[in-house]
Amino acid sequence: MPNWQPIWEDVRWNHGAAEAAIAALRRAADVLDQTADERARVADEARVEWRGRYRDEFDERFAQMLRRAHEMAGEYRDAANRIARADQRAYEEQRRRERDRERWRMEKEAEERARRQQQGTR
Repeated sequence: MPNWQPIWEDVRWNHGAAEAAIAALRRAADVLDQTADERARVADEARVEWRGRYRDEFDERFAQMLRRAHEMAGEYRDAANRIARADQRAYEEQRRRERDRERWRMEKEAEERARRQQQGTR
């Protein structure tokens, strides 16, 4: 028997759930960007003749809101990318485990063949 053991358990990871989360995060990021852009278009129309203190306050808060919406969209995309990388690592780890298991089986078979040959030559 080989003097090492592979990991016999499969990687515990739900690729379907990961893909769904990635898609949902990317959709949400797109909606945030689209909504912010649409709000900016509408706000620009409303501000054509608007002046004074309330316009200044609006501009300041509106700029903060747009910035935050785009930041959140970026954060959602970053989260989606992190999940995608984790999903890829889980897939690669599962493949590595499967290769190790197969290597172990082949080594075991080779050892058994060698042992049988030795016993047959005695």
